[in-house]
Amino acid sequence: MTKTAIIQAQQRWEYLNVVKRTDAALAAELNEQGQSGWELVSVIYGKDRKGELAWTGFLKRPATQPPSAASASQPVATAQPSQEAEKAGTPESSEGFDLSGDEFELKE
Repeated sequence: MTKTAIIQAQQRWEYLNVVKRTDAALAAELNEQGQSGWELVSVIYGKDRKGELAWTGFLKRPATQPPSAASASQPVATAQPSQEAEKAGTPESSEGFDLSGDEFELKE
């Protein structure tokens, strides 16, 4: 029996804040940003850096760029057993993991 471990990367996000003096101006800007994939997370009404009352909207969207160029050049790891392990009928030895049972466990 061959086991395959599925590893999923955590979703990465981009963030943006929008500051507008009126709720109508904020709504117009949010509609425009929404067309570019931005999602409103939260909005507050309070003083801005100049001390004037303003609406601040906080937006997010899935990141389109990898976190760094170094990680993008790294090969993607797969959890497929080697050909030698398949021929022998035993799971491949993985440092730190016990792959022999029905459940994966960390080795002590």
